[in-house]
Amino acid sequence: MTGDDHGGGGPLLPTGNDPDRRDVAKGPVLSFAVGLSAVASCVPLRPPAVPPGALPERILVRTNGRIAAVPLEDYVLGSVLAEITPLNESAATVDRIYEVQAVLARTYAAFNVSRHASEGFDLCDATHCQLYEPARIGTSRFAMAARAAVRRTAGVVLTYEHQPVDALYHADCGGYTASSDSVWGGSAVPYLLAQPDDMPTLTHRVWEVTVPIDRLRLTLDADPRSQVGGHLDDLEVLERDVGGRAIRIGIFGDRSPIIRGEELRAIVNQSLGAGAILSTRFSIMRTGDAFVFRGSGFGHGVGLCQVGALARARRGESLDAILGAYFRGVGLARLPNAVWPAW
Repeated sequence: MTGDDHGGGGPLLPTGNDPDRRDVAKGPVLSFAVGLSAVASCVPLRPPAVPPGALPERILVRTNGRIAAVPLEDYVLGSVLAEITPLNESAATVDRIYEVQAVLARTYAAFNVSRHASEGFDLCDATHCQLYEPARIGTSRFAMAARAAVRRTAGVVLTYEHQPVDALYHADCGGYTASSDSVWGGSAVPYLLAQPDDMPTLTHRVWEVTVPIDRLRLTLDADPRSQVGGHLDDLEVLERDVGGRAIRIGIFGDRSPIIRGEELRAIVNQSLGAGAILSTRFSIMRTGDAFVFRGSGFGHGVGLCQVGALARARRGESLDAILGAYFRGVGLARLPNAVWPAW
């Protein structure tokens, strides 16, 4: 699906990834086994049961229109700096949030390596996979802190049943995360569940966008999933998940298709831009010759909420506590072929 979960504004500038839906078999819940102290002191961790060489030392990344072979930890560093800019935060908060993002970026790469194999590379540098901007390594004022966080967590990934997880994240859940099956359909993923993210010091983004009916009708007609014909009468949320996200939306006009909330978001944003409908946690109201979408949050809502993770880092929560708050029953493990960065 289209990647469009870019963030912005405020002390944290998160982006979040927006990958395709994946199905993971259910299994017993495991305890979160190791804390930051073990990671920071480089104590050997139990490796996940992945085949030797499953994650190559170098990842083929398509960046700026070309394919580059990038060492894993260099890739993690370039992704971390692209995904998070922790402005006006304390040094301790910066260190912790970069540790969180480093583990996420590395785990995402481990789970999704070869995602673009049919195109001759592993990962792209956009939110279809996760952002990767190597130029920031030489220009960002946070480069030193990010390097140190990547080095402290070198080789460490999130695991479920000894396998790297699908480490999804987004900019802002709006107060409630989403389960992967409610957003994209398919089987439930045991570690990606809907739950409140109601940190007392956390203010979630609220937004509003007004779309003229004629513009919206043309936008919907441009995609076969949402074609409504020559007349658009109404949009109605038919089903919501436990966190208030629109799961099924009825489109009523000459034709009356029913589509998923994320499909509508992608279709509208393809035409109006990624900053139009920021999430599916919205209401829809017709006012005269326009539809008004009012919502909260930014991104698909599955996995880790970056602004929520930042709030937890501010109050001093550990790496494992922050990750464990968003991924149910996971553990930390070091990849069997982990290589410490040379820098």
